[in-house]
Amino acid sequence: MKKELVRIAIPANILASLIEHGFIHAADFKCLDTDSKKTVWRLFLSAVKLS
Repeated sequence: MKKELVRIAIPANILASLIEHGFIHAADFKCLDTDSKKTVWRLFLSAVKLS
């Protein structure tokens, strides 16, 4: 069965909140461009510093 994918855009502050509260993890999605990947890395690193 093929996985159904949804392509969305989400503000970085909302993604950061989802990460900080454990609602989304790095394994749950993939970045589609380099700028997005850099932003996501920064958000995950910030979340680790907060814990």
